[in-house]
Amino acid sequence: MFEMNLSLVLRKTKKILAEFVSFVLGAQEKFVMRHRILNGTLLAGIIAMGVGLSSEFFREGFEIVGLVALWVAFGFAIFFYYLARFKHQFKILILPTFIISSLTSFLQIQYSGGIVSANVMLLAPILVLNMLILGKKFDWLAIVFFVSAVFTLNYIQIDHPDWFSDYSTDKARREDFLITGISILFLLGLMLRTLNRSYEDAIGEVSRLKYQQDGDYYLTSLLTRPLSGIRIHSKTVQFQTYIKQKKAFQFKNREYELGGDICVADQIVLRGRSYCVFANGDAMGKSMQGAGGVLVFGTAFRALVERTHREGILSGYYPERWLHTALSDLNDVFEGFEGSMSMSLLLGLVDEENGFLYYINAEHPFPIRYREGKASFLSEEATNFKLGMKKDKARIETCWIRPGDTIVIGSDGRDDLSIGIDAEANRVINMDHTSILSQVEASAGEIEVLGERLQKVGELTDDLSLLSIRFRPQPQWDTNSREKGLEEPIRLLKKNNDIEALTLLTNYADVYSSDPAVWKLLYRVYRKLEKPAEAGQAAENFSNHHPSGLQMILDGAIQYAKASLIEEAIDMAERIYSRKPEVIPVIRILSRLYKKSKRPDKAEEYQKEILRLQNGSAKP
Repeated sequence: MFEMNLSLVLRKTKKILAEFVSFVLGAQEKFVMRHRILNGTLLAGIIAMGVGLSSEFFREGFEIVGLVALWVAFGFAIFFYYLARFKHQFKILILPTFIISSLTSFLQIQYSGGIVSANVMLLAPILVLNMLILGKKFDWLAIVFFVSAVFTLNYIQIDHPDWFSDYSTDKARREDFLITGISILFLLGLMLRTLNRSYEDAIGEVSRLKYQQDGDYYLTSLLTRPLSGIRIHSKTVQFQTYIKQKKAFQFKNREYELGGDICVADQIVLRGRSYCVFANGDAMGKSMQGAGGVLVFGTAFRALVERTHREGILSGYYPERWLHTALSDLNDVFEGFEGSMSMSLLLGLVDEENGFLYYINAEHPFPIRYREGKASFLSEEATNFKLGMKKDKARIETCWIRPGDTIVIGSDGRDDLSIGIDAEANRVINMDHTSILSQVEASAGEIEVLGERLQKVGELTDDLSLLSIRFRPQPQWDTNSREKGLEEPIRLLKKNNDIEALTLLTNYADVYSSDPAVWKLLYRVYRKLEKPAEAGQAAENFSNHHPSGLQMILDGAIQYAKASLIEEAIDMAERIYSRKPEVIPVIRILSRLYKKSKRPDKAEEYQKEILRLQNGSAKP
């Protein structure tokens, strides 16, 4: 029973002491560091003056006239302490506090019997406190003032010793020196306690804000996570990603990363053919700002893919037109930020059947092809501005991905490596954008290995993201059967037996519809038989299976135009223009087609483009 009562008393005592300390020094949520130092200074002055007044009262009573000023300073110190404690008039109290602390120290010096060592002992903590109160901007004033005061007091003591109290005995001097020392100990002790409390509060506040910030980072990382990554399971096209964001943080004892790089891949169907759509983007800014760009892009990209799945309009586009539409939609989203957010991007499509790659480079590092142990850039040209910066007619780049090839795409973190320190101790950043080629070769196109190698070569100064693409085709037909199946139609065509050849070719196309050779032969037959609509369809089918054949795409546009299928002809011609925007004959065809489709504004636009190209080629 006694132990329980004792424990209860101790807890109550501890609580009372904690409340008293909090009352004296101020609650954490109400006081900033300099404000707390101000209160500590005033309180220390009160205690120091109280000790001095008590000693003078018991030794001399009220006979010394100078004690009146000391009592006035003491009263003002208490007044200002409580004013600062409850009213928080911090800026107004800086000057009075400075004056009170100075006056207190000088009055204490006057009654110290001219002991210079005691004077310096008292001035030192007062100097430190006033420097803390005034801050970095005006702390030199306190130093100049107190140094001047020390020399002035010393000079006055020598020339006018009668202005100071003169104790006749050594005992009196020792007593006064002791009182001064006690005052200084109180002053220093409270100053240190005040500073420690202030630093503890500051560290606690920083820790609280850091935890809150990490919580925000964690929430943002949760939001970005479902917007990125590989969301396809293709039998022929394989994607791999590697992302190392510059910002790493810890939340609830787990490590996370946050940044502005994103790698994403999905599947869509265009005109009945399956494509893998992918993107590697690098949003402007680091950590939260970059992650904001990733959120915007990832959401817009996901919405675009869903629209393609649900709407018949987008799914009816050719790959080139779909990429243009996607880029335009993404640009519209980022332009809404009026330049405060942008993103470099490489956006592309891979035909799952034949491995043909279409892509747009919006100021992103050049894609790399690793083939038979050698790495090279697919194209050293940015075909569009960054998202959100400026709209332009993007050029579609294309290439075949052969079995065994690896296409490596990455953000500029792969190039912006810190590779050492120069003679002036400045960080050296890699400026050779071709150095990545040797690293791709050394890693044999494996991006996990490549990512680790880059971090060994130098320190990352930016987010790093890598995306690799490989194509492994599935067997489509037996080569022998294909050759035998086309022998007879070819023989009949040579003898100009077009009708019989057409029947055989049509039957063959029903079985081997993915063979581009049959569609090329059918195009020739339909053209000879003057069936432009069927010839255009055959040319279109050929281009679907062999999309690099631009001549056949052009032939298809011409045949569709002859059959008065103007919209189909425009779509075919636009495919060529998106890849080869400098070919004037194609632009002329487009201008004529748009005139026939009753869109004179588009026709005029292409006429202006022809004049621009002609004037540009005429320049020396």
